[in-house]
Amino acid sequence: MHRASRYRLYPNQTQERQFVQLCGAGRFVYNELLAEQKREYARFEAGEREKPGASPFEFGKRFARLKAKEGNAWLGGLSATVVRGTGAFPLGAAFAHFSRRVREGKKGKEAGFPRFKVKGRSRESFTIPEAVKIQAKRLWVPKVGWIRMNRKAQSRTRGADPWDGGEARVAVVYRELDKWYVSVLWEVEAPEWRWHGGVCGIDRNSENFAAGWIGGRRLIEIPYDRIGKYEARARHYQWRASHRERIELKDAAGEPVRTKSGKAVKVASNRRRLLQQRAAKAKRKAAEIRKDFSHQSSANLARLFGHIVLEELDVQAMRRSARGTREKPGRRVGAKAALNRKMAQFSCMGMVERFLQYKAWDLIRVPARNTSRTCAECGHVDEDNRKEQAYFRCLACGHTDNADANAARNILNLGLEKLLAGGAPVTGRGEDNEAGAFFMECLVETASDPSTMSWNYRGSPPDFHTQS
Repeated sequence: MHRASRYRLYPNQTQERQFVQLCGAGRFVYNELLAEQKREYARFEAGEREKPGASPFEFGKRFARLKAKEGNAWLGGLSATVVRGTGAFPLGAAFAHFSRRVREGKKGKEAGFPRFKVKGRSRESFTIPEAVKIQAKRLWVPKVGWIRMNRKAQSRTRGADPWDGGEARVAVVYRELDKWYVSVLWEVEAPEWRWHGGVCGIDRNSENFAAGWIGGRRLIEIPYDRIGKYEARARHYQWRASHRERIELKDAAGEPVRTKSGKAVKVASNRRRLLQQRAAKAKRKAAEIRKDFSHQSSANLARLFGHIVLEELDVQAMRRSARGTREKPGRRVGAKAALNRKMAQFSCMGMVERFLQYKAWDLIRVPARNTSRTCAECGHVDEDNRKEQAYFRCLACGHTDNADANAARNILNLGLEKLLAGGAPVTGRGEDNEAGAFFMECLVETASDPSTMSWNYRGSPPDFHTQS
């Protein structure tokens, strides 16, 4: 199996300049090949040639021709393996993803046609696609040399290398906030995994996750205090940066640089740039807390339950702005804007689902319609059952519960119905599978002991409320 880890790099000034050259060369090759692909496709539509290929292998051959062109001799001083793996191969992968999204029926921006990379906007990075060499605390970059890194040996202490016994396959070096990092993809032996037959329903919202299983439930609250601390710090630095000047950019002769329209080009002053970096650092810290929380929550759920049921949510559509203009404002536009900010800063709804896609043994998706309005006891559906955000009271049977926990039970019931809808499974020879039939009979009766749940969360742990 494959696992990834990130390390900090400490290049000297000469090595850092070479890093920047490799990033620029990859960006140059990517843009040149993309422009050539557009020209060749225009000729194909005009009937002048056959349809051009768009595979990584095809772009690899074009890279060899691009390197031999007049004026591109400077590419010869850089590692061809690294430049090809940074510019040519990713373009082929981008076209493959674009074709897949077109086959899925997506159009326009949703299809995601490859775009040109822009210096200063696109992330500066380069890829070592093969023969990755890591010795102790050093990384080998072709035609650059050994780079010092902060890799630690395998141990139980925090920050140790978790895949010390694996084999490095691919490495991506990138710059973030004027610091260099490397993300290494390791090939490791698959650990022994014990399958659990339990089923768990998850209700997701912007404040917590409600986990419901047969015999118990638990609310997993997002660490608002820790995330909000760094989000507030980022807003403070952004406000201070907005009050710092932007100075005119001047050329070597001391004359101001102007655009084609004649406007002077202005750049951030040193103080403005410093405050922007501090704001970006606080934003990154908040993002790391969200990612760490999502990883640990999804990993614990995947360890404890064999089947995890989620409601089908289009998180991207949920974060769209409310309809309305300044002349004709819509309804509750301000409330929707506040909810969008809350989801962007604190919510981990989409991230947890992405992590469960590869961690969970079986991920089941059910429709989200009326899961928050349906009573888990009698099945009565009414909008007035949930007049308050966190409180549910059935108007038919009088059942009261936490609104999120009640929704998790409904999602669990829908998942069980979907799981049992096909009847007893059969073997590959078409016979009845006695073991599978016995499992399906006992599935609904499977109950997990809530006391076995161990939530290993670094830092201040979330406030869990267990109700059985």
